[in-house]
Amino acid sequence: MEQYKFKPQHSQMIVKAIIEGYREYIEHRIDRRDNMEISSAFAWTKGNFIESKIAEYCKEDDGKVFTHKKSKAGLTWDYLQFTHKDSKVLFLIKNAAYFNEKCFSRAKLPTGDDRKGVMRTYLHDLSKINVDLNFPIEPPLNDADQSEKVVQLSLPIQVSQVTRVKEELKQLSSLYNEFHILTYAIDDAYQISEVKHYLPNPHDNIAYFIEDLSDLISGAELSDHEREVLAPDVDDILDPAAYDIEILEEERQG
Repeated sequence: MEQYKFKPQHSQMIVKAIIEGYREYIEHRIDRRDNMEISSAFAWTKGNFIESKIAEYCKEDDGKVFTHKKSKAGLTWDYLQFTHKDSKVLFLIKNAAYFNEKCFSRAKLPTGDDRKGVMRTYLHDLSKINVDLNFPIEPPLNDADQSEKVVQLSLPIQVSQVTRVKEELKQLSSLYNEFHILTYAIDDAYQISEVKHYLPNPHDNIAYFIEDLSDLISGAELSDHEREVLAPDVDDILDPAAYDIEILEEERQG
């Protein structure tokens, strides 16, 4: 997967922006806690701060390396897509706590539970940009895993939707050569501890590991005061934004 790595300086920029965006999120949480009677909803804005900081870096670079645009996941959730201009690579930033590399279009819960049933997400749609890329051969799946893959990729799509999807894929393929996902992980001390780089495969729904960028993390240490505001309340454990908006086909058609 060596050919899919970003240049070191570009990876460094992304990691630095993730750290700084997360730190701004913490500062915002502290300010809201100190100045509002209730502020628990701000726990769900972490992704916005991180994506916005990467977007700031794009502007500072005058769009020479990266550009960004707003897009929508499902019906309600806005997020940013980033483009590496030189290689026409589209990439997203995801919270590793909710990212399932063995079935990337189906988010996981930090508790270890998964949603059940046939789901379709924007991640799988975007992964079709990679339909002609060469991926390493995965070892054979065991029966349980194979059953899971079959369920995930058996999507009930109407004929009209097939036409729409083909048109969308044709447009995406004309704009981008590859689709990547970068994830950040937060440890038990509420600090950014890992950043990893993946290439999603639309054929088997697996996000293939490209590179561990964790060695580039610097300045992620938090004080006790900062960690205090991040200690989760019961209502803060599940983040609907990081969990993605997954919509059943029946709901899409409703």
